[in-house]
Amino acid sequence: MSDLSGKIREWLTAYVGDGPIFLVDLQVSPGLKRTQITILVDTLEGISIDECALLSRKLAHHMEEQMWIEDAYNLEVSSPGLDFPLTQGWQFQKNIGRKVKVWMKKEGQLEGELLAYTDDSIEILSEKVVKHRVMVAKESTRIPLVDIDKIKVQVSFQ
Repeated sequence: MSDLSGKIREWLTAYVGDGPIFLVDLQVSPGLKRTQITILVDTLEGISIDECALLSRKLAHHMEEQMWIEDAYNLEVSSPGLDFPLTQGWQFQKNIGRKVKVWMKKEGQLEGELLAYTDDSIEILSEKVVKHRVMVAKESTRIPLVDIDKIKVQVSFQ
């Protein structure tokens, strides 16, 4: 299946070029009856259902035309959603100003507003309880990317 995955990745890279659509993740999983192909794509503004459907149709047509897969398959093209961690620089840029949760490799978790992103770190504005009181202080923390296990956007109802 890695050959199929490589062909799909190569086609997607050529199809989307330098944007506006970005490939976030690609998974090809063989099943008992059908191969499952899951492609996660996004744009800086957020990808629409119509854009996902068009990409799915074009890829399915190309795969069948090129006879990349002989067996039955399921092809799912969608956006990553909030449960998928941020992994690429443009995703961090897109979510500046939003609330995120950061899982550290060694030091637990941190929640706060994503203030900035560079190629090697992020900056988070989080709330800190001062001396076990009700007082809360805002604190800016720069975190090297190498110290982060994963980071996800959090839903805010405010």
